[in-house]
Amino acid sequence: MTAAKSNFEYQIGGSLESSAPSYVKRHADTEFYERLKWGQFCYVLNSRQMGKSSLRVQMMQRLQAEGIICAFIDLTGMGTQDVTPEKWYAGIVQSLVSSCHLHSKIQWRSWWRERRDLLSPVQCLSQFIEEVLLLEVKQNIVIFIDEIDRVLSQNFSLDDFFALIRFFFQQREVNYEYRRLTFALLGVANPNELIQNKTQTPFNIGKAIELQGFQPDEVQPLIDGLNQRVTNPEGVLMQILEWTGGQPFLTQKLCQFIVLESTAQKFSSVEQVVRSHIVENWESQDEPEHLRTIRDRILYRNEKRTGRLLELYQQILRQGKISADGTPEQIELRLSGLVVEQQGKLKVYNRIYEAVFNHSWVERKLAELRPYAEAIAAWSASAYQDQSYLLRGQALQDTLVWALGKSLGDLDYQFLAASQELAKRQAQISLQALAEANKLFAQARQEVKLKLLQRRIGWGWIPRIAIFVTAPILLLRFGGLLQGGEWNMLDQFFCWRLLLESPEKRIAIVTIDEEDIQKAGKWPIPDQVLAKAIANIKAQQPRAIGLDIYRDLPVEPGHQDLVNIFKSTSNLYGIENVGGSKIDTIAPPPTLDPERVGFADLVVDADGKVRRALLSVRSQNKIPYSLAMKLAQHYLEDEKITIKLVDNDPQRQRLRWGKAVFERFVGNDGGYVHADFRGYQILLNFRGNQENFATFPLRDILEKRIPPDSLRDRLVLIGTTAASIKDVFYTPYNSGLFSSSEPMAGVTVHANIISQIISAVVDGRPLLRVWPEPIEWLWILVWAGLGALVSRQLRSSIAIAASIIFAGAGLLGIGFLAFCLGWWLPIIPSLLVFLGSAVALELITHKQLERLQFHHTLALLLEMCQDHPLAGAIAIEYLKQSESQENQAFIEQQLREKQLTTSTIELVE
Repeated sequence: MTAAKSNFEYQIGGSLESSAPSYVKRHADTEFYERLKWGQFCYVLNSRQMGKSSLRVQMMQRLQAEGIICAFIDLTGMGTQDVTPEKWYAGIVQSLVSSCHLHSKIQWRSWWRERRDLLSPVQCLSQFIEEVLLLEVKQNIVIFIDEIDRVLSQNFSLDDFFALIRFFFQQREVNYEYRRLTFALLGVANPNELIQNKTQTPFNIGKAIELQGFQPDEVQPLIDGLNQRVTNPEGVLMQILEWTGGQPFLTQKLCQFIVLESTAQKFSSVEQVVRSHIVENWESQDEPEHLRTIRDRILYRNEKRTGRLLELYQQILRQGKISADGTPEQIELRLSGLVVEQQGKLKVYNRIYEAVFNHSWVERKLAELRPYAEAIAAWSASAYQDQSYLLRGQALQDTLVWALGKSLGDLDYQFLAASQELAKRQAQISLQALAEANKLFAQARQEVKLKLLQRRIGWGWIPRIAIFVTAPILLLRFGGLLQGGEWNMLDQFFCWRLLLESPEKRIAIVTIDEEDIQKAGKWPIPDQVLAKAIANIKAQQPRAIGLDIYRDLPVEPGHQDLVNIFKSTSNLYGIENVGGSKIDTIAPPPTLDPERVGFADLVVDADGKVRRALLSVRSQNKIPYSLAMKLAQHYLEDEKITIKLVDNDPQRQRLRWGKAVFERFVGNDGGYVHADFRGYQILLNFRGNQENFATFPLRDILEKRIPPDSLRDRLVLIGTTAASIKDVFYTPYNSGLFSSSEPMAGVTVHANIISQIISAVVDGRPLLRVWPEPIEWLWILVWAGLGALVSRQLRSSIAIAASIIFAGAGLLGIGFLAFCLGWWLPIIPSLLVFLGSAVALELITHKQLERLQFHHTLALLLEMCQDHPLAGAIAIEYLKQSESQENQAFIEQQLREKQLTTSTIELVE
C-alpha cells in the first residue's frame, strides 16, 4: 500500500479542500467553471450537503489560477440578531475589501461613514463596486455568495440587493467595465422566492447549475479509497451508489463506515453497514446531522405547509413516481433533499431515505399533525362511505379553526368538505327542533327565575360566614401581616386630628438651628454660649429647664461657666443615653445631680416611626426615667399631684396620676404584634408638630429678643432642630397623602410626651388606649356579621357595593371618633371582614340560587319532554352543556330514571 493511499480520508460534512483526494469531479464542475470563466452569472441552488461549498472551493482555485479575482461572501456570518440594513450592506463591503485585498487601497470604514448619511445602504454598495472595486481591480472578478437563502431569514427586505445584481447584469450593455463582474449564488432556495415583493421583476437572470449526485463514471476517487480495504472495491462502491443514489454526503459517509468496518474486520455487506450505522436508530446515530436536517425542513420550516408536504411525499412513496409540475410544495420537497426530479418525474432520492422516511414514519407524522387522524383514516378505509367517522359539532369547528392558513392535502380537504356537508344537512333537519328547544329552554329559565326571585339564604349562614371569614383575618393579624396597615390607619387619624389640636401653652422649645450653629462657629456649641442661654432662660423664671443636648464632655471656652450654671440651677435637667449596650451609652453631664438627669432614648417601630413613649427602664438594679418623665414629674409635683400604683399586675402596672390612669404598653396592644415592650412604655398620643408649641431660636434667647414673660412658669426644652445634626425622627405626621415629609426633631418628640402626660394628669385629655384582645375579636366578629347581614338583605350587586362603601366610610368615622376620645380600634381587620363576609355570602347565595335554579329548570324541562320529546331532549342537552360535570352526571341519572333517550340530541352536536 502506498503512502498516499494510507493517508486517504473520506470527507463527511463541510467543504473539501482543493487538494482533497476524495473530491469527486462532476459534470457541474465543468459547466460551472466554463460559464464563470466567460463571465456568465450563475447560481447553484440545491438541497443541503450536496457538495455546493466544496464545488465553490474548487471553482475559486481554478479561476484564481486563470488570473481571475474571486471574492467570497458567506451570508452565514452576517447573522440575524440586531442586524440592520446598514450593517448588512457594510458587511458585504467589508467582505469584498478583504477578499480582493483592498485594505491598502481604501479605508473602507471612513469611506462608508462619508456616504451613509447621503445614500441608502444599497446605493453605497453600488457606488463601492462602481467607484472602488472595478476601478482598483483590473482583472475579471467573480463574487461568490454562499448560503444565499439566509436573506430570507432577515427581518428586513433584501429585494433591492437582488435588484442591484440584476442592474449590474443589465449595465453590461452600456458599460464595458461591468462585463468584468460576475456573480455566483449558492444556497438552498427557490429562485422565485429570492425577491419576495411580487410587484418587482423576479430574479430570473443567470444560469442554473444542476448539481446532481455522484454518477458511476465519476467516482474513481472514492474507489481509490477502498482499494486494499475491501475486495472488489468497484462492486462495493456500486452497491453504495444503489443505496445513496449518489448523494454526496451519504456516499462519503458510507464509504468511511465501510473502511472502519473493514479495518476492524467486521465488514460483511453494504446493506449490513447501512442498516446498522444509518437506518436503525437513525435519530441518535445521525452525526454529523443529515437526516434530521431533512426531517426538520419538512416538519418545522413552514408548519402551515407541513401537512401538504407529508401528503405529497406519501403519494410519491405509494406510486413510486409522480409528475413534476413545479408547484411550491414540490420545489420545497426537492430543496429538502428527500426527493429528486428525473426525466420530468419526482421520486425518492435514494433507498436510505426510503428506509428512514418510510410509510410508517409519514403516517405517524400525519397522525401527530392532524387532530382527526383516526377519523380520516377510518373514513378513507370505508371508501369514503361511512359518515359516522365525519367530524361534527365542536370537533368540526375546532378543526376548521385549526386548518385556517394551513396548506392541507387533497384528502384532508375532501374529509373536511364531507364533514361540513353532513353538518349542513343535519342543521337543516334540526333547525325547527332547535328553535322550539330554544323557546322551551328560555321559558323554563324565566319561570324558574321568577319563582326564585324572592328567595333568600337562611339566617344560619350569617354566623357561619362571619366565623369563617374572621378566623383567617385574625390569623393574618396574629402573623403580623396587618400590622403595617393598622399603623398606617393610626397615622392617618393623627393627621386628620392635627387641625383639632389646641397649642400647648405650658411648654416652650428653644431651638438650635443651622443659623445658631453658624453664629456659634462650631458644633457642639461652646459651653460659654450654652451657659449664657440657660442663664437668660433662668432669668424668666421657668417651671423647669430640660437640656436635650448631650454634655458629657467639656466644650471650651466657658466650661466652668456651664458647671456653675448647672450647680446653681436646681430646676435644670440634663440627658443621658442608656442605650442597649455599653457602647451605646452616653453619660450625663458629670457636674449635674443624678436626680436631675433623664434619658433621651426613643422607641422606633419597624417602619422607622415613633409611636410609643418610653418613660422608664430597668438598668443595673436601678430605674432611670426619661427626660420627659422627669420634667413632667417636676411640673406635677409643684401642682401637688403624685403617682399612685393601682395594682401590682407585673405586666400592665397601672398607675393613677391625677385625672389619668396610665396602663403599660404590652407587645400585642392595638395593631402591634410581638413588639418589644421592655421598660415602661405607653402609646404616644401626639399633640402636634413643632407649630403646636411656643418656639424660640437660641439667638433670640442669647440676645434677649423675646418678651419678658415668654418663658415664665413654663417647662422649657432646649434642643437642636438643625438638619446637619440629624436628631430627627419619623412620626405619624409623615404619613398620609397631604402630610409633611419632614421628620420631627427629637426635642419636639420629647415635648409631645411631656404634653401628653401633663394634659392627661391635669386636664383629663385622653390617653391612647386599646381594648383587651377578646373585646377586639368580638368587635371584628360583629363587623363580619354586619357584612353578611347587608349582603343577605340586599339582592342587587350595585346596592351591596354601595352599602360596602357607606359601611366602610362609617367604620372609618367611628374609628376616628373613638380615636379622638382616646381609643385605638382595629379598623383594618374590621374593614376586611366586613368586605369578605359580604362577598362570601353573595357568592354562596349565588351558588345556592344556581343550584336551585338548575334543579327546578331540569324538573320543568322533564315535564315538557312529555309533550315535546325532541325539543325537550335538545333543551335538556342545552342545560347539560351549560352545567358542571357533577350536574351533567345528575342529568344523565335523571334521564335514565325517566327512561328518556338522548340519541336525537346528536342532531345538535
